Amino acid sequence: MAETVALPEQVSAQAYMKNLMVDADEDDDVRLHLAALCGDCEGLRQILAEPQSERWLDYRVRPYMSPSLRLGVSGGNPECVKILLAAGANIELEDVKGQTPLFVATSQRKTEIMKILLEAGANPEGSQKNRCCPLLVAVRDGYSEGVKLLLQHGADSEPFDQISTCVPGWPLHHAVVEHPEFVELYHECGGNLHQQNSAGATCLQEFLDSSPAKNSLMILSGLPLSLKSLCRVTLRQLLGRNKLVKLSSLDLPACLFPFLNFEEFSHHSSRFKENHHIRMHDK
Repeated sequence: MAETVALPEQVSAQAYMKNLMVDADEDDDVRLHLAALCGDCEGLRQILAEPQSERWLDYRVRPYMSPSLRLGVSGGNPECVKILLAAGANIELEDVKGQTPLFVATSQRKTEIMKILLEAGANPEGSQKNRCCPLLVAVRDGYSEGVKLLLQHGADSEPFDQISTCVPGWPLHHAVVEHPEFVELYHECGGNLHQQNSAGATCLQEFLDSSPAKNSLMILSGLPLSLKSLCRVTLRQLLGRNKLVKLSSLDLPACLFPFLNFEEFSHHSSRFKENHHIRMHDK
């Protein structure tokens, strides 16, 4: 293995990962992976300028069989992610758990990196090798910014393959347990409020009458989407996930773009942050 360049010290978890990667096979050159994990942009540029760097760009290293881009996401430096993408890193290459770089960015709440990956063409559904998807993770964790981003880029609000093989319940179930305000958003995105889980139960049957979401579910489940909401869902479906980022270039009145991007639900993000702060303060 080539000599490892000196890198700045990072958090203890990164130091742990560095030690594990240095314990790789003797012929493995993990300098690129270490630089990505540590957010060392200059180190990345220097290594990528070497003739043999392409060989290691998508090479997966222990302990999680992670490629350099996945480690760059974990490192948290958006510029490093851009450098690796520009160098040709495989944007969909998973680790041993089937986690794509976008999945990792979502689970770690790295909004800026999520934007970079999605705008570069990352699949908002993640990998079929993973029995979960970015949207399920974002909804489960109450990560409203991530939910909004994924839906803007065409994420399927009803990923039946993952729902039927992994987590109990479905996206709405995960959302309303602690964040009932997501019920309305899910409904507006075209979600099926009558969808059954693996046990054949609907959301109305799953939740107790004392559940804060029960009343909203009862009201919305009996109401069809409004005509304007149906138009929004239809237009976004016609564009497809790869063209949603071009919504603003359509020849439409400027006042329509916030509506098409679900911006009326931005208050959910601030409400979640406020509630999270209160819970943390109480602890």
